[in-house]
Amino acid sequence: MPLPPEPYAPRHIAHLDTWHSESHATKIYTIHCDSDNAGPILSDSVIASVRVAVDAVLAEQAADPRSHGLGFCIAHVGEEAVWLLVDWWISGGIVCQRMLSAPLADPGRFMPVMAPALACVWELVVTAHERDAWVRHMLTARPDAQAYLDDILAAGRY
Repeated sequence: MPLPPEPYAPRHIAHLDTWHSESHATKIYTIHCDSDNAGPILSDSVIASVRVAVDAVLAEQAADPRSHGLGFCIAHVGEEAVWLLVDWWISGGIVCQRMLSAPLADPGRFMPVMAPALACVWELVVTAHERDAWVRHMLTARPDAQAYLDDILAAGRY
């Protein structure tokens, strides 16, 4: 029997940075389940682990000729785990994703998620923004990768 839904409570979402690797430019977003969290959403050591995980996922995709070399990532400190969604764009309007998670007690130990999951309602806020940014800046007569990278979801509670 499924768990009953809980009342929706906004979570803090913020853009951390845009990372550049040899093959990709990736907008990095963070989410925290405690909307009253006054400190940084991710510690420096977890940010370093996120970067290693993101780079590893995208390195696997570097040789794909369909890749635009652009994407976004969501690092979400949730109630059950630290979730990491690594998304990249291919062939016009297709977004690909790898999902990883790490235990809350060991938030730097990311492992692939094999469950048939896409995202939670808070992560979908970022995904919706990124979809719209892709349409605005890349699915045009004159695609503008820098404009896409500059189009960031404003920090706030969503």
